[in-house]
Amino acid sequence: MQVQELAKKYGVPYRIVAKNLASNEQQRQSQGSDTVSSSSLRSVQTEEEAPAEPEYIDIDAVDADNELACTDYVHSIMEYLFTSERKRRPLASYMSTVQRDIHANMRGILVDWLVEVALEYKLVSDTLFLAISYIDRFLSLQVVPRQQLQLVGVSCMLLAAKYEEIYAPQVDEFCYITDNTYSRKEILGMEDCVLDSLHFELTVPTPRLFLRRFLKASAADWPSCGIWQSEQEYLAAYITELSLPEYTALQWLPSLIAAAAVLVARYTCYTAIPALRSLPVWSSTLVHYTRYRASELRTCALALHSFYERASSKVMNSLPAIQEKYAQPKYKCVSAIHPPSRLPEAIFADPQ
Repeated sequence: MQVQELAKKYGVPYRIVAKNLASNEQQRQSQGSDTVSSSSLRSVQTEEEAPAEPEYIDIDAVDADNELACTDYVHSIMEYLFTSERKRRPLASYMSTVQRDIHANMRGILVDWLVEVALEYKLVSDTLFLAISYIDRFLSLQVVPRQQLQLVGVSCMLLAAKYEEIYAPQVDEFCYITDNTYSRKEILGMEDCVLDSLHFELTVPTPRLFLRRFLKASAADWPSCGIWQSEQEYLAAYITELSLPEYTALQWLPSLIAAAAVLVARYTCYTAIPALRSLPVWSSTLVHYTRYRASELRTCALALHSFYERASSKVMNSLPAIQEKYAQPKYKCVSAIHPPSRLPEAIFADPQ
């Protein structure tokens, strides 16, 4: 079996397989073989002709036989997501250029409340991210009086639930959750308005979509993370979700937020687990799959770290829903993990 086939079969880098085969050949020769076999010649020829080992780990090799993993299509899917995230994104300045009666603090309060709504009705995080994407895109296009901001929020949550959930909450439940501030007719009317404004373009990339892929790359890159692997995943999800109430986070692409959250989560684990300190915080594998170098994540990562610090402070945290959500055992209580005191500049240095 050729070196490349062995490497692919066992998920081991090509160079290691080639080195082991060469070592075995030397042992056979030292045991009295005076002639060079044709198989060893083929082995040498294979090693010489083989392409250079890629600088990143193939994270899909382990799922090659898993039809549900869609490994034949994953690269096309990610290419589409990276392209479409630039086409369907809200204005980062809509509060000053479009809206007249609402401001960033009102948006933050709405998002914090929607986190509680999602918990109340056991909605998946994808629904929450999608709803807030719809809200921001709608507010980038239509002027909304402050009295209708919550109506926009529940209508977008209803749309997102219909898109993501198997069993979406009924309209009457959204009426109830607003203490009957809005009627069924008003919610459905705003739903129509949102759909018309967004031209029914409801399939949009969110940080949550990118996070799954990036965490898979992170897990492959840090196999020694051990029992901290699930904590790292929930911590990255927590840090990503902390960006939702922050209006300033709209300046960054969803993929950039997800990648920066992984970086902050990895560094947090890096400081806690001695076994990881010999490994890079941001590797060539993560550069390949996220398409971001560490230096490109600096501004966003520092902002996420500040959100993380604020959420960890009982005095400074005025929007506690996300922190309380991730304090639950089902999320490994990751919001109780204190953030590092700072992110050193060294972690943003790109390899020469």
